[in-house]
Amino acid sequence: MGNINLKRVYHIGIPVNDLERAERFYVDVLGMRVHGPMAFKENGKRDYRVSDDNKPWRDELGYWPETLRLCCGNDDVEVVLVKRPKPINRDWKEDSFNHTAFSATKEDFDLFLEKAKEWGVNFHLGPIGRKGSRTLYFFDPDGNYIQMDDRAKT
Repeated sequence: MGNINLKRVYHIGIPVNDLERAERFYVDVLGMRVHGPMAFKENGKRDYRVSDDNKPWRDELGYWPETLRLCCGNDDVEVVLVKRPKPINRDWKEDSFNHTAFSATKEDFDLFLEKAKEWGVNFHLGPIGRKGSRTLYFFDPDGNYIQMDDRAKT
């Protein structure tokens, strides 16, 4: 039997308690952009309910969570924020080192460090110098453990 050869990461799912709060963090703080089909309510608020793209899975499974698809820069790997059915509080030790890692340019890394207090970012560790770059660990508003380094090229 031969081995398969995966070509790319399609998307990464990140569970969140509150999609509006998570959207503000990932878009306004980390600079991601909303990607994919989205519906809007009449009052201008985003409607996170199932889109037509997810309807076949919802019909098959009988349930589909509210989601929001995001992208970083020109990357074609999506980050999908998935609303938890029941909110939980997380702790980095309970989750071990389960995390999502992003790369930024040195300039954006510095801007993040400069603005993080204003944005209310909850830091855990860093920045730590590592192999000619810096890495830091922090939490999103839902307690997901996030790593950021400054290895991305401009």
